[in-house]
Amino acid sequence: MTITIDNLLQAIIIFQSFLLALFLFFHKKGKRLSHLLLGSVLLVLAWQMLGIFLGNIGIQKTFFESVNCLYGFLYGPLFFLYTNSICKKDFAIKKSDLLHFIPFMVSILGVMFLNTAFCQPRVYIAYVASILIYTLLSFLKIRRYQKVVRNAYSRAEMMRLDWLLWAFILFSIVIAVDIFSFALFMLNIPNTVLDVLIFIVILLFVNTLYFKGLQHAEIFTGFSKDDAELSDQLTVSSKINLSESEIQEIILSLEAFMKTQHPYRNPNLSISELAHQIHIPKRKLSELINAYYHQNFVDFINTFRIEEAKSRLTNPKDEKETILEVMYAVGFNSKSSFNTIFKRKTGLTPSQFRRKNDE
Repeated sequence: MTITIDNLLQAIIIFQSFLLALFLFFHKKGKRLSHLLLGSVLLVLAWQMLGIFLGNIGIQKTFFESVNCLYGFLYGPLFFLYTNSICKKDFAIKKSDLLHFIPFMVSILGVMFLNTAFCQPRVYIAYVASILIYTLLSFLKIRRYQKVVRNAYSRAEMMRLDWLLWAFILFSIVIAVDIFSFALFMLNIPNTVLDVLIFIVILLFVNTLYFKGLQHAEIFTGFSKDDAELSDQLTVSSKINLSESEIQEIILSLEAFMKTQHPYRNPNLSISELAHQIHIPKRKLSELINAYYHQNFVDFINTFRIEEAKSRLTNPKDEKETILEVMYAVGFNSKSSFNTIFKRKTGLTPSQFRRKNDE
């Protein structure tokens, strides 16, 4: 048997996907359900790739060709449920979620009764459409998640779901190239280069999901239903049902509390917690921050964090205090978030700011 580059890439994808799926199934850090769903995506991919590999070397070729069209109806629902599990704090699989897998179940029946005759171009188009629709829904879910986080939580790294967007993009590229490859196949035009490209992009996809998705798995706690409803009601131009004097009174009380009690030093501070501490209804506080300061909650809190960081870097109480110690002291848990936000608000990195003030 001649080993081709296709076979080699398939073997790598099979090995890596199976290994990462097993790791996810037993990984304890972060959300258990999220890991199970992500592991399921990788397991389906590994199983499909194993079928393609065995079929290519002449083992049960007819059988694997007959079931190859089934997998497309699994990726979309699993991706969508995985995205939901990241975005929602109390997410759990409900009976209604099983409806997403009806096309897959129908496909199984089709394969059972029609065998290879089932996997026809119409079915291929159907599962491609299914994947693209679920990818779009997942993309919209992520955008909503980021909006809610900005309005309800102060931990900026909770919004870092760009890796998942890239995973969706890579998977969409796989589908796009596969569509083109399928068109060439229907026209009896050789497409070896495209097949290799598909397998390379799949490898990138697998590694993006794993290494980026688990890098900070514990921070994706998701938002509550209450926080989502609050965010949906907010706009920057929200009108507050308070008189000007009442607004000023609350503003003075809020700023005094922020400057004396330093609640922003808590890296996990939420708008619910702050509202409770200053005895203001959460919605009123959120509307006030959006309308008066023209900021969302995370920007409002980070303004105070950066101001204290600037003060500590300019007039340190302890000359030996490092930038990293300053970062933790003012409420940041991520060096990259601290550097990014500090530079956005001052035009300089913390190191540049310190050097400038030491001159």
